[in-house]
Amino acid sequence: MHIPACKALAGSSYRGCQCFVSPTSSNPRTNRVPDPETAPPSRTRMLETLGVLLRNAESQQATSAALLMISVNGIGAVNARLGTAVGDELISETERLLKTLLTRSDKIARFGSNTLAIILDGCGTAGLASAGKTMIAAVDTARFPTSAGPLAATVSIGGVALPEQARSVTDAVACALDALEVAKQRPTGAFVAHDARLASERMARRAEAMPGLVMRALDEKRMMLALQPVVATSTRKVMFYEGLLRLYRPDGVLVPAVDFIADAEELGLVRHIDRHALQLGLDLLERHPRLRLSINISSLTVGDEEWASALYACAARRDDIPPRLIIEMTETARIGDFNAAREFLDRLRALGCRIAIDDFGAGHTSLRHLLTLNADILKIDGALVARIPGDARSCALVKAVIDMANALGLETVAEWIGEESAAAFLEASGANYLQGFLFGEPTPADDLRKQGLL
Repeated sequence: MHIPACKALAGSSYRGCQCFVSPTSSNPRTNRVPDPETAPPSRTRMLETLGVLLRNAESQQATSAALLMISVNGIGAVNARLGTAVGDELISETERLLKTLLTRSDKIARFGSNTLAIILDGCGTAGLASAGKTMIAAVDTARFPTSAGPLAATVSIGGVALPEQARSVTDAVACALDALEVAKQRPTGAFVAHDARLASERMARRAEAMPGLVMRALDEKRMMLALQPVVATSTRKVMFYEGLLRLYRPDGVLVPAVDFIADAEELGLVRHIDRHALQLGLDLLERHPRLRLSINISSLTVGDEEWASALYACAARRDDIPPRLIIEMTETARIGDFNAAREFLDRLRALGCRIAIDDFGAGHTSLRHLLTLNADILKIDGALVARIPGDARSCALVKAVIDMANALGLETVAEWIGEESAAAFLEASGANYLQGFLFGEPTPADDLRKQGLL
C-alpha cells in the first residue's frame, strides 16, 4: 500500500493525498476504457483472498494485514435528488480514487450497494488508524466526475487488524462492519478501528435494552426484511432470497434478528414478530413478481391460525404468491406436538408453499423432523459448514447430511459460505444451493431493485 503508516509509518507526504480526480461534466462511464489488467477483483475474489490470508496466518506464512469496510456518506440524498445512476457513479469514482492509494498486493472490491471493502497487505494494528485517516482525507479533498457534474464525497471507515483481531472470514467481516456502523454514527468522515472490549460493551448495552426496543419496534413497525441470495451450486445463479428480519433502532441503526429473537421468545412476542415478518414478505412478493422468497417462522408459531389466515387471505387475492414462498421453520424452541405441526405445514404446502427445515444440525433439530414433517428443503447449519474443507471430520459430517437428504428426496442449502474452497467442496458433495457472504450480504429490497435484480 502507498500509505506509509502501513509500511514504515513515515511522516512524509504521500501520493494518496495528491491523487485527485479532475472535475468534468462528462460521463466517466463513456470516457473511461476498462483495463482488464488493473480492474478491481470481484467481491467473491475478495472473500476468497481473505480466506487464503487467514489460513496462511494460521500456518505463520503471512504478515499482518487489515480489512477495511468503507461507506460513502449521503448516497441516499444523492439518489433522491440526482438519481440512482449518479449515486452509483459517485461510489464507483470513490472506489477508483481509493484504488490509486493501493499497491498491487492490496485488494479492493464493491462489497455491498454502498460499501467498499479493502484488504491492506502488511498493515497491522499500528498502521490501521493512519491508513483509514489517509483515505478519508484523500476522498474529502477530491471532486468526482459524474453525469450530473462534479460532486464531493466523504466516507466513513471501519477496520480490523488481521489475524490479531479476527481469524475467520466471518469474524473479520463482522468486526469490520461493526466498526463501520460505529464510524457512521460519528461526525462525517470518521474512522473507527475494531476494539473487542468496546464491541463487547456495546453488545451488553444492546442486550440490556433489547426487550423494550423489540416491543417499541413492533408497535411502531420499525422492522424490515434484508434479502440474502441463495444460489444454485452448479451455476451460481440466484434461485431465491432469504428474508432476514432486521429491526430499526430509533437512531436508524439496524439490529439483526439474532440479537433480539431470544428476548422476543421470553417476552412472548415471537408470534407477533413472525406475523409482522410474514406481512413484510407478502408485501415484497406482491410488489416484485419475479421474487422468490423464504421467510422464517419459529416452531412456536407453528399452529398459529392468525399467522396462517394472513397467508390464506393473500393467496385468495394472488394465487401466484404461495408458489414463490418458502417457509423456513427455525428451531429456537422444541416442537410440542409433531402431529399438529405436520398438519399445519401440510396445509401451507397445499397452498403451494415449500417447507424448509432451517439450521439442521443445531439447536433442537433432530432426525425426527425429517421423518415426521413433510419438508422439501434441508438447510445445513453454518456451524457445521464453517470448518470445511480444512477439517476432515466436518467434511465427513456435512457430506453425510447431504447424502441423507438426497436419499430422502430433500434439496439442501449450505449456509455461511465465505470461501470459494468451501463452495467447491459442497458442489462436489452434491449440495443443491449455497448461501453466505461469498454470494451476497443481506440487502434491502429497494437496493436490489435499483441494481435490476428484482
